[in-house]
Formats: sequence, structure tokens, C-alpha cells
Amino acid sequence: MGLAIAFFVLAGSNNDPRVISQYAAILLLPAAVVLVAITHRAWIAAASLFVLGVIVRAMNLDHGYFGSDVLPVTKEAIETLFDGTNPYGHHYVVSTNPFAYPPGNLLYYLPGYLLSDIRGTEIASGAIVLAGFAGIAWLIRDDGPLVAMGAYAVAPPLLIIATDASNDTSAGALLFLSVVLLFLAHRLLSIPLLIISALVMGEALAFKQYTLPFWPALIGYLAAQSWTVPLAWRKGKRQNPPAWAVYTTISAGFVVITTLPFLMWSPSAFVDDQFAWSDVAIHPIAGWNVWAFVLRWQGWNAQSSLGDLLPSIDIMLATATLVVGIVAGVRTPSRAITVGVAAWFVLMLFARWTTFAYFAGVIPVVFLIPFADRIVATPQETIEFEPRPQSVASQSCCKNETV
Repeated sequence: MGLAIAFFVLAGSNNDPRVISQYAAILLLPAAVVLVAITHRAWIAAASLFVLGVIVRAMNLDHGYFGSDVLPVTKEAIETLFDGTNPYGHHYVVSTNPFAYPPGNLLYYLPGYLLSDIRGTEIASGAIVLAGFAGIAWLIRDDGPLVAMGAYAVAPPLLIIATDASNDTSAGALLFLSVVLLFLAHRLLSIPLLIISALVMGEALAFKQYTLPFWPALIGYLAAQSWTVPLAWRKGKRQNPPAWAVYTTISAGFVVITTLPFLMWSPSAFVDDQFAWSDVAIHPIAGWNVWAFVLRWQGWNAQSSLGDLLPSIDIMLATATLVVGIVAGVRTPSRAITVGVAAWFVLMLFARWTTFAYFAGVIPVVFLIPFADRIVATPQETIEFEPRPQSVASQSCCKNETV
């Protein structure tokens, strides 16, 4: 199914221009379908979809085309920092917009910058998501995640966002990786994995602001568990703080450590750039949101009527959604992700400006929801894909049994 989705999505119309290597990739997909059908080896499909997702993104990367100013601004911000100048409050050459992201963004793109291919980071981030779904399929012994792989590998909006110099593919990969690592840590009751997942979540929070709604939902999930972390402070003294407290402290500490130097460098410049998204001159009413829909449908301009209240209304609605969801219960991984996704969508649908690129930041965790509970379940608790039918003898012997 994953291979079939990839084939039909990529095939498109006959008039679409295709480079010869992309033709080859498309025409090899039916062969992969036949090979999987004959061998019954799901890893062949997983490997095919992983390679396909990476090479199609690489083939669509045109270094002469920029659909977004985000990565050019990020590149200039790193260069500015290396020159000893504060990237916050800096007037950029490549764009009139400021660098409106937390410092974790600079840290994440530093390897790509040093390798002289900062846009290649987005392709690497897409590979992380694809590899993650393949790993989940192996872990839970279910082919379902490979269908998600097929959709993620070739969906046209995702291919565009991974190659147009946006940063949302990386935001989605960081969020996806942090969530998967957290659930895997709970499955294994692994303290090192818990710490790593908290650090990755800290990097996600310090990468892009819209990842924030997922953090309280995941903390609520951990708070609903009985998991504690044994810590030995001094000889003979041990404490057992709950896992949610350790997770919260480490992820928040990462954000503070990466953010504090820039905040102290120039508090006003840092704060102004972080809230640039609320400036109507930068983000007017446009895109996929309620205000843009009402403007086109009824001609009612919410900006003229409500003015600067729009960002506050947006944040309050998202916060209310998050609080209600957590109070209603986030005891299972799927519920925790669903609450985070719900708050994220409220935040985006009531924002003044919502580009379709943002959806690349949430698609990986949305695709994760059907499989999230089974990541945490131990092998003994994992539900079999095809439960064994009871024999007639066993059914008859238990029919009249009194509990």
C-alpha cells in the first residue's frame, strides 16, 4: 500500500516534467511491489520508500530557486554570529524580515552551514522521519507505518517545503523524534533515553515556537504514569523524582541555556524578533485560517475590527484547547499527541497568517497517532495483527465457565 501510494502520487499527469532519474525511480516502484508480494519481506518496501523519499527530495532541490526567505536569513544569521554581531536586531541583506526564531535554530543548521549546504539539512530531516517510521514498523511488528512512509515520502506539499528553503520539515522531524524517543524510553523504562528525548524536545522548543503546544501534553502524559527516576545525589542519599519532573527540567533547561546568552546580549532585540510573527506588517490576514476564510466569504476584515487582539485571541483559544485536553486525560501516547495536535491546529487556524508550509511541522506526529500506543506497549502487551481464532473445543469448554 505504501509503495502504491508513492507510485500514484509521483506518477502525476503525463505532462509533468520529469528528470530521467525521477522517471527511473517511479518506474521501479511497481517492480518493488511485485518483489514484496513474492518475498513477503516488508523491509524491501521500507528500504525502497526511504531511498525514494530521499532521492526525490534531492532531485527537486534547485539551489537557484528560493520559495522562502527563512533559510537564507538563517544562513546570514549564522554568518553574523561568527562575525561577532548579534543576529537579533540585525538588519538582513537577504530579506526585510528579522531572524524570528529561537537560538536552537542556529544550532540545528550549523552542521549544514559548515558543510556549505544548509538547505540539505531539510532533506536530512525528512530522512529522519522516514527512518523513524521504518523503525516503528519493525518495533511493533506491523506494516502500518510503511503506509505512512509512502505518503510522507512523496506528498507534493512535503517535497516543496523540503526544498524551497523553509524550515518546517526540520521542525516536524525534531518534534517527531522527541516524541518517539520519549515513548520508547517509557517502553524500556530507560533513563538515558528519557534524558535524550528531553534534550531533543528542548531543541524543538528552541527551534520554532509552534512546537510548544506538544510540550505540556507530553508532560501531562508522563505525570499520569507512575514512572520515577532514581537519583543518587550523595553517598547514602537517594531521591526518586517523577519522570515528568526530570523531563520538564531537562527540556526547559536546554531552552534556557541556549536562549539566555542572546537574551542578555540585547533583551529588547531578542524579544522583538521572537514576536515578529505578531506584526501585521509581516503577517497580514492570509493563508489557511479562519480570518482569511471569513474575509473571502463575507468580506469581514477581522484586523480592522479586532486589531491587535487577534494574536491574543489565537493564543487564548489554543491554550484553552490544551488545558481542556489535558484535564480530559492524556494517559495514553495517542491521547497526548492528539491533544497537542488539536491545540496546534487551533493555534494555526485562528492565526492571522498561516502558510501551508506550517503543516509540514505537524504531519509526522499526526501520522504517528495510530501507532503511538503500541510503541509504549511491551512485546507481551502488543496486540497481534491477526489474533488466532479459538478452536471449537476451546469455545465449548469455556462457554459455561463461571468466573
